[in-house]
Amino acid sequence: VNIGDMFERWTNGKFRSTVHRVLTPRVGNERYSVPFFFEPDFDALVKCLDVCCSEDNPPKFPPVTAGQHLLNMYAKTHADFCHSAEDKSTN
Repeated sequence: VNIGDMFERWTNGKFRSTVHRVLTPRVGNERYSVPFFFEPDFDALVKCLDVCCSEDNPPKFPPVTAGQHLLNMYAKTHADFCHSAEDKSTN
């Protein structure tokens, strides 16, 4: 299971996001993948769940909207991508 980056933020790092990678199978071996992506509403706030933080374990990530988080992650892989939520409304 590949846990996504937003889930890592919600759980304060308890469940870690992994780097997605696909290895080419050896000749004669087939590989099947069934990806399923689920995203919260663009304006939903992604912040550490109360059960995943405490005074001794404060949130490791600042709150962000789901949409802005996705735009930020997309921008990491596409340098020419305009990634602020404000820019979304003008493009």
